[in-house]
Amino acid sequence: MSKILHFGRSCKAYLRLYTNRSPDVLLDCENCGCRLHKHGRYYRSVTTKREMLSIPIYRQYCPKCGTTVSLLPDFLVPWARYATWIREAAMVRRQKGSTWREVQTGTASPAVRASRRTLKRWRKRYEQRSSSAAIRLAGQLIRSGYNGDLLSMYPEKINPGPADTLDWLQKLLSITCPVKPWRRGYWAFLNTRLPVDQQF
Repeated sequence: MSKILHFGRSCKAYLRLYTNRSPDVLLDCENCGCRLHKHGRYYRSVTTKREMLSIPIYRQYCPKCGTTVSLLPDFLVPWARYATWIREAAMVRRQKGSTWREVQTGTASPAVRASRRTLKRWRKRYEQRSSSAAIRLAGQLIRSGYNGDLLSMYPEKINPGPADTLDWLQKLLSITCPVKPWRRGYWAFLNTRLPVDQQF
């Protein structure tokens, strides 16, 4: 099981803070409610715009039910090798009309560049998860007291396509966070608030 939390503004800031010490985070087990204990670390790779880094991922353990939770920084999601802001930047470029080649060359340096096949996989995941993220975000806005008509912001109400949902999600994000959080885009912000199976 993984838990995504904000642990710094960048990979290098994360490494400065947590190379040799675990974050001071108190969590309760989602299964049984027992307080989790520190349980070591493992290392995993993360690809940034210019390089691949190895970073420690700290774990916590439930002594009652045996659940282990990995504490991921918000610039990572489970099984993703590239930093969240790299994947988001690629999808934003594609959404603005860039070709796959332009996206590929403009997102990362040649040493760590993603293949077109990888970029297309990211796009598919983005399209699949944007509708549930948009609905969840709209619900949070309504619960927080937002009075605007969120459905009227949806671009195409009859036979909408994935691009319409992506556009609606961007509009909802601009209401939720008028200023892009942390300089790194919206996905890192969203991933701290979404269930693991809905993260970008």
